Amino acid sequence: MDLSDLFAVNKRIIGTKIMSKQVNGKAIEKTVLGGFCWWAFFFTVFYAMFSKKYKTKGFVTKVFVNVFILILINCGLSYLFDNSDWLWNLVEAIYIGLMFNTWYYNQLIKNGYQEDHKHAPLEFE
Repeated sequence: MDLSDLFAVNKRIIGTKIMSKQVNGKAIEKTVLGGFCWWAFFFTVFYAMFSKKYKTKGFVTKVFVNVFILILINCGLSYLFDNSDWLWNLVEAIYIGLMFNTWYYNQLIKNGYQEDHKHAPLEFE
């Protein structure tokens, strides 16, 4: 598993990306929205597990590993700084909300999807 994008805050996706892949002669498209993901902020790993939008091979495992590493960092900081658990939990949730769609985008690329630059702009952009 590649953890290089765990702390790649400066490589976050911006804007809406359309990803496409050919499977058995059929084009599959997935939309990745850049920006903050409120659902991931509130539900973290459970959002990746139960959301139909984020169904792609390896993504749930990637989110589990990333969140586990962040929890270990959270525990270490909570141990070092007494009575600061709430702060580290909030920082962790914000970070997951910021990086969730970028992790999804990177997983789609690893699964063979390519960004479709010829796609017409979406209505909600």
